[in-house]
Amino acid sequence: MSGCLIALALFFYFIGFVIWINQRKSRPTFDDTKHNPQHLGQTLDRLIPNDPRQMTSVRHASNSNRDEGSMVQSVSKLNSFHIGDRIRVEHPVQGEYTVFVQGRVTFSELWQKSRTAQSSWVPTGNQFIGLWLEANLFVLEWQNRLYLLDENVRLSDGEIQRDFAPHARKFAQSDQTAEVLFAYPPVMWRMVDIGKFIINSVEGQGIQVQPGAVGRFIHASGEGQRALVLEDYESGGQDIVWIGYAISEIIKS
Repeated sequence: MSGCLIALALFFYFIGFVIWINQRKSRPTFDDTKHNPQHLGQTLDRLIPNDPRQMTSVRHASNSNRDEGSMVQSVSKLNSFHIGDRIRVEHPVQGEYTVFVQGRVTFSELWQKSRTAQSSWVPTGNQFIGLWLEANLFVLEWQNRLYLLDENVRLSDGEIQRDFAPHARKFAQSDQTAEVLFAYPPVMWRMVDIGKFIINSVEGQGIQVQPGAVGRFIHASGEGQRALVLEDYESGGQDIVWIGYAISEIIKS
């Protein structure tokens, strides 16, 4: 009789052990940044290379192997365009626009000597221009890329964490050399560039950011010359994703 009781006890013990193991396997992992959006900025900061000169996928070969003292400074080709200028720009789908410049914003690229809390973000010397045009168009030049952006969606920190941060993390871990693809309406995108900036100046109308605003960016490309630009601001600006096209030039009319 005692042998039967011992066998029965062992059987129930085994059943309990199996249930405990299954519960541990099914327990969801906890990602703090998903449940605490205030840490999102710190999360994306860790994704950005300390030195934007190391972004080999988008830097010219002439920029490599330079020390801090000889950092190449780049000024946007759009620097010659000002408020009131009449320009012509070819939209890849809708054809040629002839419009006036209504607003102008200057971005200054930032970098960090080391990825620590004590290391400050400082300008690289590279400055790039964005132009707000009639017909709700935004033209942005960054490095060797020129974008004509005609759609935008305001985002929350949670949406950025869900839709963009995991892909930016993967891209950063490869030193921006991996082909990272991700889905965001209306197409599939390939990660091109990530980094950080400060707004130097804002002129005219249409630009909804303040001078001194600091933000992180993600640039991506899609089929048919499609382009995506994400701006994630710490303060002084609205988090936003722009959708549009890569173009080759704009011309003063």
